[in-house]
Amino acid sequence: MCARCSRGHLEDGKDYYILALVACGVLDGTDAAFRIGGFGRDDWVFDVGYDMSAFVEELPRLINALRSGREVELDLYSQGVERTLTFSPDGDRVLIKCVSRTSWVPQPEVEVCDASDLLGMCVRLAHDFAGAVGAVAPAIARLEPFDRWRRGKV
Repeated sequence: MCARCSRGHLEDGKDYYILALVACGVLDGTDAAFRIGGFGRDDWVFDVGYDMSAFVEELPRLINALRSGREVELDLYSQGVERTLTFSPDGDRVLIKCVSRTSWVPQPEVEVCDASDLLGMCVRLAHDFAGAVGAVAPAIARLEPFDRWRRGKV
């Protein structure tokens, strides 16, 4: 469906950040939606084509940190969003701190999530994301890590 997305037209089919951006761009042309919220705001109104790519770029790091019980910081840098999320393990929970770099103020500043629930949500997101990419851009979906994610190996 996406002629410009064939393996030969990607700038670098091994650069995960480029793949994430291209994959989100492909999904932006569909009815795909990505919803993220919290810290007093149910929906951060993420654009699929660009805002979502900032999150998807960080998804492997987030999943690895959650699995290993390490703290990790995600920079959601896109204009208008401009937030940093810090995930800190706390036993069987994860404390998530949100710092805004806009006039929006997170209320509360810290939310708590069950660690296994959060990991499960992130793994499902990776799997579903790769499946959606596979439906519209099979050439991209065959690249790593998307191919592995589609097969449930996140």
